[in-house]
Amino acid sequence: MTDWIRYRNTHLQLPWLFPVVIGDRQFDAALANHPRTFADKMQRALERLLWFWPRVIEARGWAAGVAGKGWAPQNYAKMDADGERLLGWVERVCPARDAAILDLGCNCGRHMICLAGHGYTNLTGVDAMASAIELFAQRAPDVFRKIAVHHDLFQRFLMRQPDRAFDLIYSHGATIELVHPSFDIVAHMCRVARRNICLILLENDGFPRDWVGQFARHGFVLLQGERPMAPGSAASLLVFQRGGAA
Repeated sequence: MTDWIRYRNTHLQLPWLFPVVIGDRQFDAALANHPRTFADKMQRALERLLWFWPRVIEARGWAAGVAGKGWAPQNYAKMDADGERLLGWVERVCPARDAAILDLGCNCGRHMICLAGHGYTNLTGVDAMASAIELFAQRAPDVFRKIAVHHDLFQRFLMRQPDRAFDLIYSHGATIELVHPSFDIVAHMCRVARRNICLILLENDGFPRDWVGQFARHGFVLLQGERPMAPGSAASLLVFQRGGAA
């Protein structure tokens, strides 16, 4: 039954409903992890009753990240082998150092610090965890001052971006996998990316999606797919390019 609910939540959605139901109040409440008001409780009741009802409740745990917890920003401070491979592909498909690059789920900045060290100058990050952004500013103040970092949920940030605002978007899971499918995150990433999207995904976490198929429907072809990245690994590497891009 659980698998069926997850499948249904993924594939049978009403995309037009998200901007009707979810607005700044819901985003701000999730970011600040405020105590729930009566309106919030009614929203939660609808979420439990209606499988397709839009929600951003999943972000509360990330937004509240504190030291000593599983999602604490200190746990994401060091670059790992998966991250190095991801950034290797970022540099391979996007060698121009002035290219506009977006990190979805930048946390405390380990990937952006590395890219800045390799000469990239037009970097943007977004993350729901305020404590992670504060740690980023503390551990790499010179990099932090030169780039743009936004404290926001992916959904609101992406909806506010113009078409093809970034040459490349990347994300290191589990991040976009945890976005409830009432928000079509693949469609928005494809709209905002001019050329490439590079992802490390934990495909068994969060909501199951036909990642390659969904990107293909929005005009992005798979350049590199490693599923899994290594024997025994839970992570997949997917590198996409907009069809027709030189």
